[in-house]
Amino acid sequence: MAIKTSELSAVAHALEDLLFWLRRQAPTELSSSTVTTLDTLEASGPLRISDLAQREAISQPGMTTLVNRLEAAGYAERIADVTDGRATLVRITAAGREVLAARHADRAQLLRGRLEVLDPADRAALVAALPAISRLISTPGSPA
Repeated sequence: MAIKTSELSAVAHALEDLLFWLRRQAPTELSSSTVTTLDTLEASGPLRISDLAQREAISQPGMTTLVNRLEAAGYAERIADVTDGRATLVRITAAGREVLAARHADRAQLLRGRLEVLDPADRAALVAALPAISRLISTPGSPA
């Protein structure tokens, strides 16, 4: 079954709309850059500030400021880089993991509530799409 370019564009726009809707519905005291940086640290492990800045697409001075704020809040910490004594790495702390877990749980609960009011056919369509969504976000070369 051939999918039209316009249909793929519609899917892309709908997924983007879902992300923006979810962000607005589940506000947090944390900035988007704070959350994505913590997510990156949780998924990738300790990183140098320069690597973290590159992954998050912000300047190195901007990332240094963000890491300072994360450190002050107890969500991240600097540790020695055992491969290079001159460098430090940034890693997420237990408190950082807890704040992320709470945020993810809040968003999941919000989504569950919305899913429960959908008709069974819509819910079944979303369940059927889960394997494709998993492959979409785990495609090699996609950001971590």
